[in-house]
Amino acid sequence: MTHSIKIGTGERVVYDETENAGRIAECRAKRNHRLAETDLFMIEDFPTDKKADWKTYRQSLRDMDFSDPDNLTWPTKPE
Repeated sequence: MTHSIKIGTGERVVYDETENAGRIAECRAKRNHRLAETDLFMIEDFPTDKKADWKTYRQSLRDMDFSDPDNLTWPTKPE
C-alpha cells in the first residue's frame, strides 16, 4: 500500500508501506525496548531527581515518526 505524508516543510513524501513494514516494525520494537528500560524511573517512590527528564525522554520516544525508518532521530537518554 502506498501512502503520502506531509513533512515539516510542507512537502509531500510518498512511501511504500509494504517496503518499509519490516524496518518500521524493527524500529518500533527498538523504541518499545527503550521505553521498557525506563519504566523503573516512573515508579512513584523511585529516588531520582531527574524524573522530569525521564518523562520527557519517554514522551519523545512515543512521539517518534516512523514513516522514514532509515532517517530516524532517536531522542537522547538522560544521564
